[in-house]
Amino acid sequence: MERTVRHRRWFGIGALAGALTLVGPAGLGVAHAQQAKPAPAQPQAGAGPTSPAAVAAEAKKNFQAGETKFKAGDFAGALSAFQTSDSLKPTPQGAHYIALSQDKLGQYPEAVAAYERFLSEVPANMKKEGEEATKRVSEIKAMPGKVHVEAAPAAAKITVDGAPTASPAPADLELAPGKHAIHVAADGFVAQDKEVDVTFASKQNVKVELEAAAPPPVAAPVPAAEPPPPAAPETPPPAPRSKVPAFVTGGVALAAAGVGTVFGIMALSDKSDFDKNPTAAKADDGENHALIADMAIGVAITLGITSAVLFFSADEPAAKAAKAAPNKNVASAPKPVPVTIRPAPIVTTHGGGAGALIRF
Repeated sequence: MERTVRHRRWFGIGALAGALTLVGPAGLGVAHAQQAKPAPAQPQAGAGPTSPAAVAAEAKKNFQAGETKFKAGDFAGALSAFQTSDSLKPTPQGAHYIALSQDKLGQYPEAVAAYERFLSEVPANMKKEGEEATKRVSEIKAMPGKVHVEAAPAAAKITVDGAPTASPAPADLELAPGKHAIHVAADGFVAQDKEVDVTFASKQNVKVELEAAAPPPVAAPVPAAEPPPPAAPETPPPAPRSKVPAFVTGGVALAAAGVGTVFGIMALSDKSDFDKNPTAAKADDGENHALIADMAIGVAITLGITSAVLFFSADEPAAKAAKAAPNKNVASAPKPVPVTIRPAPIVTTHGGGAGALIRF
């Protein structure tokens, strides 16, 4: 019993001496930064050193092992050793090495936390390391985050902040820290928008499943337009009426006038002879010559009038026909009608004459 009490007293004195040793001359500075340090691990019975001196020795041992592994390029082993040392006895040097090891391993968010812990209590003899840590923290915080975008259906088009990406889904995007709008669209599907908050040197996955769009309404068939009616061929102008009937009747009229003139002169001569020497023969000759003259003159007058009518009204029937049916289709121009003249004598009880039937 006495032995046990003495041992407890020795442990209490040793613990007090160890605490004074840790505080040392700069006890106030260490106490001021104590809030930034993690609490040292509490030794468990039978699990490691129990005295402060033994804890300090174990922390130093792990710190030296971490330095050796770090220089050899074994950053994972060095990180484990530095973390063990730091859990036993937190120091700025331990925080600096933990940050360096995590930085080498690509654990950038954890490395920034360790760097900032080191920068909160940089020792005077580590001013250069503090400047390097400050620069490195700025570089890490400027690192883009990686966003892996998957979409259904595959090959959907991706737009980030209104700008299309170089490749469709699935795609790996590197985005600056901050909030970004991701737009995913595909033909036949309803587009979706996703907002992501990207932190520096982070990794995250975004999966988008697009819903099929409703089919468009079926448009009623548009009836085919009827072809326009064929254009009516131009109506050729009617052929002018021939002048031949007018010329023929005019020539016959002139001939009949000449015959009538000749026989009229003969009738006058017969009358003069009859007056000088009246005879039955002279009387008969005078009557016959006068009859022929009358007939010829009558034919000449009739044909002359007919020729004049035909000549001056030659185009009137064609013009009337054109006005009556201006749009009527005419396959071909009418053929000229042949002109026929049929003379016929006219004999009465009191005289005689001649006529003609003209067809054209």
